[in-house]
Amino acid sequence: MVTQVTLGSFFSLNGKTVLGGAGGSGLDTKALIASLSEAKRAPAVYNEDLITINDEQSSALGTFQSLLSSFRSASAALRNPPGVGNAADNAFQFTKATIISPGSDYFSVTTAAGATAQSYNISNISSVASAANQGTGSFQIADADESVVPAGAGPTTFAAGTITFNGQDITIEADDSLNAVAAKFNAVSDLTGVRATVVRVDTNDFQLSFVATNTGTANNFDLSTATDPSGVLTNIGLTAAVVGTNAEFELNGIAIVRQSNTVSDVVTGLTINILQETPDAITDYRFNIEPDTTIIQSAINNFINTYNAIKAFEAEQLQLNNDGTYSENSKLAQNQTFLTIMNNLNAQIASQVAGITGSNPSSLADVGITFTSSPATSTTPEVNNILTVNDGTLTSALTSNFNGVKKLFGFSLTSNNSNLTIFRHTNSLAVSSFSLTITPGSDIFTATYDTGGGPETVNLTATALTGGVNGYTLKGLVGTALEGLELIYASTANATISVTATQGIADKIFNTNDVALKTNGGILALELARIEESTARLNEDIATIDEQVAIFTQQLVAKFSALEQAIARTNNLLQSLNANQQQQFISASS
Repeated sequence: MVTQVTLGSFFSLNGKTVLGGAGGSGLDTKALIASLSEAKRAPAVYNEDLITINDEQSSALGTFQSLLSSFRSASAALRNPPGVGNAADNAFQFTKATIISPGSDYFSVTTAAGATAQSYNISNISSVASAANQGTGSFQIADADESVVPAGAGPTTFAAGTITFNGQDITIEADDSLNAVAAKFNAVSDLTGVRATVVRVDTNDFQLSFVATNTGTANNFDLSTATDPSGVLTNIGLTAAVVGTNAEFELNGIAIVRQSNTVSDVVTGLTINILQETPDAITDYRFNIEPDTTIIQSAINNFINTYNAIKAFEAEQLQLNNDGTYSENSKLAQNQTFLTIMNNLNAQIASQVAGITGSNPSSLADVGITFTSSPATSTTPEVNNILTVNDGTLTSALTSNFNGVKKLFGFSLTSNNSNLTIFRHTNSLAVSSFSLTITPGSDIFTATYDTGGGPETVNLTATALTGGVNGYTLKGLVGTALEGLELIYASTANATISVTATQGIADKIFNTNDVALKTNGGILALELARIEESTARLNEDIATIDEQVAIFTQQLVAKFSALEQAIARTNNLLQSLNANQQQQFISASS
C-alpha cells in the first residue's frame, strides 16, 4: 500500500540535497537541476575554450610581430633603400678612412655614410688654424675673488663704467672681482666671439686671457678698439693682440684655405682635421675612403641573428608530441597568417636573386652564409634551417666583390640615362631588364620586356612632377611585370632607356615584413583584429547563454516545486483513502 510521496524545499538527507515535501521523496534534486543546467550551458563552456585559444594565439602573434619588426629593421639596413638622403639607413653606404702613415701625424679624416670611395692626397699643410688672443697685465691680488675695481693691490686695475665691444655693452662695477669681470665678458661671448679666462700665474699674480671663440682670421679682435668712454680698460695693461690663423693645405693639388682645422665642406661626406704643419711642401700623404666592412658584417650578422630568432619561434610553434599531435606550446601551428608569412620568409631566404649574372653572388651560400640545425635541448625543440656564416668567406666576398654582395642583399637599378631613378618598388617586379620609351609630346610612356613568351609592350602611368621640377613619375600598371615599380624621370626630353634591375634577398624580406606589419591593413593587424572580434562575439554569445541558463534553472526549480505540491496532494489523498479503508475494515469486523 502506497502511503506517502514526498517532494519539497531543499534540505540535506543522507548526504543528498533534496527538495523535500510533506513526506520527502529522497531524490537529489539539487544535483539533478545543476546537472541539467550544466548541460544547458555546454555551448558557453565551448566558447570559453575558444576564447582561451584566441588569447593564446593573440599573445603568440604579438611575440611574432615583435620578432618580425626586428627582422624588418635588420633587413632595412641591407636593402639599399630607394630615394635620396637615406645613406645613414644603408649599411653599404658606411665608409672609413685609412691614412697612409705617417700622414696621421699631420691630419685625421672621418667619413659620413654615403662618402664616395676613392683615394685622396694631402700635401703642404703650411698653416694650422689658430684663435686670436690678447692678455692683460698682472693683477696683484690674493685670489681671483678679490676686487679689481677701482683699485687693486698693484698698478693693474679696471675702472667702473661701460665699454662697447663687437656691438655688445659690458658694464664693470665698483668692487667687481676678477672672476666677476671675466663672467661679464663671458655672458656675451656668444655675441662678441671672445671669451675671458682667469689665469693664475703665481702667488698673488693673476691675469686675464681673452681668446676668440673660433679660429681663423675672420675672428681676429683687439680690445683696445672697444668704445670705452669711462676708461674701463685704460689701466689693465692690455698686450698687443695676437691674430688668428687659417688652416691652409692642398687636397689633390688644390689649395684649400679654411677658418677652422675641422674642414667638412670640401668633399661631401669627408671631414678633414688638420693637426700640424707638414715638414715640406712636396710630399703627398695619401688617404683612402673605402667601405666600412666591419659595419656591413655587423649588419649582416644582425640579419642572420634576427632570422634565426624567428626560426626558433617557428620551431616552437610547430613542435610535435611523440604521438604526432602538436605540443601545448604550439599555439600558431594552424594559424594561416603565421604559416603564410613563414612560408614566404623561408622561400626568400633560400632563393637565388634573379638577374644576377656571371661570377657575382646570387645566393647567401655564395658569400659563406649557409643552413644548419640547432639540436633540441631539455627546454627547446630542434631548430632546422637556421643560418650560419663563415666570416672568412664573407670578408673575402666583401673585399673582392663589394658591389656583388651589395646587389645580393639590396635593390639595384641601373640605366643608360642619368635622369632616371628609382622611387618605390614592391616584390611584384617580375623582370630584370626592360626598356622605356618616353615621348612626352605624344603622351607616350611605355615599357617593353620579355617574360619568356616574347617581347611585350605595356603602358605606364605618367604623372608630371610638381614643385617647379621638370619630369614625370612613371608607375607600372597592376597586372603587368612592372607592377609596384615607381620611377622618377627628371626630364621632359624624349628618351629610349635601357634598364636593369635586381631585387636582393634583404629587400624582398623587408617588403614582406613591411606588408605584414602595417598598422592599417597589414595581414598581422587584420589577423589580430579578427581574433579580437571573434572573442567579442564569443563573449556576447556566452552572456546570452548564461541568461538562458539562469531562466532554465528557475524553470526547473518551479517545475520541481509544482511536482512537490502534486506529490503532497497525492499523499494527502492516499492518507485519506487509507483512513477510509481502515474505518471500513473496523466497521466490517464489528
